[in-house]
Amino acid sequence: MRQADYSVRDREAAVTFFVPLWKRPGISLELFDDYWRDVHGPVCARLPGQFQYWQFHVEPNTGGYWPADIDTIDYHTDPDGQFDGIAELTFRSPADRTTWFQAAAILMDDEQNLFRRAIGYNTSPGNSQTLVDGFALGDRNGSTGGEEVMVMVRPRGDVSIEAFREFVLGQWGPALAANPWATKVRVHVFDEVDNTRPPAAGVEHAESPEKSYRGALHLGFASAIARRQFFASAAYRDTLAGQGAHLQSIATFRFRDVYTFVYNGEMTLAGQRGSSVAQRIVEIGAINQLQPDVVALMLGRS
Repeated sequence: MRQADYSVRDREAAVTFFVPLWKRPGISLELFDDYWRDVHGPVCARLPGQFQYWQFHVEPNTGGYWPADIDTIDYHTDPDGQFDGIAELTFRSPADRTTWFQAAAILMDDEQNLFRRAIGYNTSPGNSQTLVDGFALGDRNGSTGGEEVMVMVRPRGDVSIEAFREFVLGQWGPALAANPWATKVRVHVFDEVDNTRPPAAGVEHAESPEKSYRGALHLGFASAIARRQFFASAAYRDTLAGQGAHLQSIATFRFRDVYTFVYNGEMTLAGQRGSSVAQRIVEIGAINQLQPDVVALMLGRS
């Protein structure tokens, strides 16, 4: 069960830019992973305005992870809806997010090397919240050390976005966070997708309203046993009526790995040097690589 709560470390993050990403045809998943975390990620990390920047490399939603308990909820994801990763960037203010958007053209030029689709979701202030986080490290560079999953949700057609927001942020999320078998619960309610954003060299940025998600829950568990105990608990079963009353679909994308490139407004070692190089530095214990003169040299600072 959860032993500690480190969720306070995310409280400075006022708004989020959350981007499901689809690998382009013609490259392997291994090459996609490596380029994204070793080349694209460090480019993104250098753009101004960010408070946190994570990459979540995910498995497809093939069923079996989330209990399909409610007949009226669709737990299936069509092949075209199966994405391969999520970029999550947080900002201390909407103005900081705007600063990042204005600097991101150089990043858009690199999208064509990796992605065929990149659907960006914004959250308004207060609509991204970490309710509990028992993972000791918030800036991981690799395996999570437990189980983590992104749960993508759509509201029923007869549920207003206001009622959906109240359910996710005010009822469902807090109920899941109160369950001692949950190590992490972070919740998002998304604004409508801005389909005026132009495509980037063949990378789709638009999504139809019926296929758009309006929320997500980032759940973490200490182990598969903890996850099974969570779903078997009376506390979880007590949320089923609310799920059925508010949700049209639930899609779960389990994490393969998590990489952190910006944390507390500063580039991590993975952001500075690329994820793989950062892993080698840590494995060898090369503390000289962390010295200010080496960091300045590698970042081109005088």
